[in-house]
Amino acid sequence: MGVGIMLILISTFEIWLLYQLLFGTVLDKEYLLKREWGIIWGNIAVMGVLLGINRSLTFFSQDIFVICIVFNCICILFIKKQHKKTVVVIIILYYTVTALVDFFFAFMGMMILRQEFDRVVYSYANSWVECILFTCSRLLVAGGISIVNKRKLEELYIYEFQGILLVIAIIMCVMLRKYQILIVGMIYENRENEAGIIGISLVSILLLISFISGLFLKDKVLKKEKEFLIMRDEMVTQRFHELESVMEQNRQLSHDLKNHFIILRGYGKEGNCEGICNYIDGVEKEYFSVKVYSWIGNPVADMLIEQKRVLAEKERIVFDIDIVPIDDWPFTDNETCSLLGNLADNAIDACKRIKQEDKWISLQIEKQKQFLFIRISNPIDVMPAMKKGRPVSVKQDKRKHGYGLKSVERVVYKYNGVITFQIEQNIFEVVISF
Repeated sequence: MGVGIMLILISTFEIWLLYQLLFGTVLDKEYLLKREWGIIWGNIAVMGVLLGINRSLTFFSQDIFVICIVFNCICILFIKKQHKKTVVVIIILYYTVTALVDFFFAFMGMMILRQEFDRVVYSYANSWVECILFTCSRLLVAGGISIVNKRKLEELYIYEFQGILLVIAIIMCVMLRKYQILIVGMIYENRENEAGIIGISLVSILLLISFISGLFLKDKVLKKEKEFLIMRDEMVTQRFHELESVMEQNRQLSHDLKNHFIILRGYGKEGNCEGICNYIDGVEKEYFSVKVYSWIGNPVADMLIEQKRVLAEKERIVFDIDIVPIDDWPFTDNETCSLLGNLADNAIDACKRIKQEDKWISLQIEKQKQFLFIRISNPIDVMPAMKKGRPVSVKQDKRKHGYGLKSVERVVYKYNGVITFQIEQNIFEVVISF
């Protein structure tokens, strides 16, 4: 009876660990409702009991493995409405890795128990040895989850890594099936002496996959950080050029100041007050027209918008900005660049492709009560192809394009926002709400 309760507690801890992984990657527990917390704890309790009862009968069951994945996916998808594929992949990956770690400790136990392994651990065992193996496995998995959560990989990166995570999950599932067949064959063919070699091969493959995946993910993160740094450098360079222009104007003003005084003195001797005023207005327009733009109130956002406005005007595109200052701008500098930078770049590219002379971009950002709205629109002359409600890149190499919009969507979905694309009377509009 005590062993059965212990197996249930260990299994409950396993489901709880899954949610810790999800909280560290794709779920934000701060915004969960009471109903959603009820679903989570109900899932943990029900699946913990079912898993515990099943493990008192057999060490590993392929059927209960699939049931766990399906049941947990259903519960999570009631909470996480977006990026369902990513959530499912993470759940599959978690259970598969956990099962493979179980098999590693099973092989280690087989080295010690030999012919007694089936009776003591694998089939209808219900023993403390089985509890110890499961506990060691869960503690190792908990350590791995702790490392993942400490690194605080941004959710928007996780969505981009969905493809590689899916490949890893498929490889792990194939491995799981292979080692399940191996352990059953070793039990019934009395080949327990091979357990050490098989266990070493299992952990070696897991470490190799983890190492290669880590390198690949690190390379992706570095590339994204490089893109952000390049964009930031461009904005700093733009500000430097603006400052240089202001300094040049000041030098010209200082050089011409003597001549200005001569002219003003001449107007004064003539008593021509109107001439003095007009002359001062002209000098002011020429030398003091530099403005410090502050729309949102966030330095990076303001700098980025100004850079895109200047870039648009160089292309003879009117950039209309209608922004209400926002005290609590919610995005990080990186996310601000991804969100506003890519929206503006896409609008500028669209305007450059049209033939009409009247080219314009309208950017609106406002906050109403607790909701933040971002609208950006521009004219088009060709209706873009739409796929699943989003525009398809018109550039020739589609494998290398379309990432700007994906970056925008990752930021939007991270903050549980909604993005829509509207086309009306040859005007393309992107509307985002948070």
